[in-house]
Amino acid sequence: MGSVDIIPGISGGTIAFITGIYQELIKSIDNFSLKKLLTGDFKTLWSNINGPFIISLFLGIISGIFFLSGILIYLFEYHPISISALIFGIIFGTFFQFIGMIKNKKIDDYIWLFLSIMVSIGLTQLNSLNAEPSLIYLFFCSALAISAMLLPGISGAMIFLILGVYNEVLLVIQNSIRVLADFNKEEFYLVYSKIFAIAIGILLGLKIFSKIIVWLFNYKKRKTMIVLTGLVGGSLTKIWPLKNCLNFEILKSPLVSNKSFIICKTNEITEGVFFILVGIVIIFVFNRLKKPIEYF
Repeated sequence: MGSVDIIPGISGGTIAFITGIYQELIKSIDNFSLKKLLTGDFKTLWSNINGPFIISLFLGIISGIFFLSGILIYLFEYHPISISALIFGIIFGTFFQFIGMIKNKKIDDYIWLFLSIMVSIGLTQLNSLNAEPSLIYLFFCSALAISAMLLPGISGAMIFLILGVYNEVLLVIQNSIRVLADFNKEEFYLVYSKIFAIAIGILLGLKIFSKIIVWLFNYKKRKTMIVLTGLVGGSLTKIWPLKNCLNFEILKSPLVSNKSFIICKTNEITEGVFFILVGIVIIFVFNRLKKPIEYF
């Protein structure tokens, strides 16, 4: 679960669903009692949440996150087109998978879809102006992302991507170990204040926001599905792999000025298209194992 949780478009909740631990996971989270924790009733709490199961799952998730986050950071730095194209393909495939899950579409469905796409694009563009997200914003993003991770078919990493903090979270994960080994008071405070904000957001999301999302899926399933589909579709602009040589601003520049625009190299286009197709295939194969449509 940890390895796929940080890949936008692939849901850790779906992995839990496929492996048959989803119901136990939800039950353990629902049985968590803050009151028992604060009053020191650890024995009852440990029994209620199935302690051995949660600890094993937690260690596996953490190991997967640390392992893959380092690889993703390396790929974004040295192979940005390949990794961006792969994630773009995964999200693209997920978007159209979700579209196919909305049956008997009506006019108001398209309106909600369009509005949610615009909101998603607006969020990605708005946060791209902020190089350093605040602790409150990281807290908010983490609460929403962990809630999404609990739902089969919805990727928490995609929520991080939509809200513009995906790369920041990857860097925080990797730097958390480095600042301990090479201790610097100022850097330690900077990194671990972010970890604290993310951790508190995760805890709140697990206990509160996840209940809201599950309620929405139980009682407002169709509209919630449409809005989430739009959010997924709007996030595609954030991860477009050829943004440095082929984007809207560059394409319109010859129309409004005499400036020439940068043309993508053939190998960049080939690389981008190839990995986009690989991402789409991954989603196709992944969903052949166990489609989240049964839940939605």
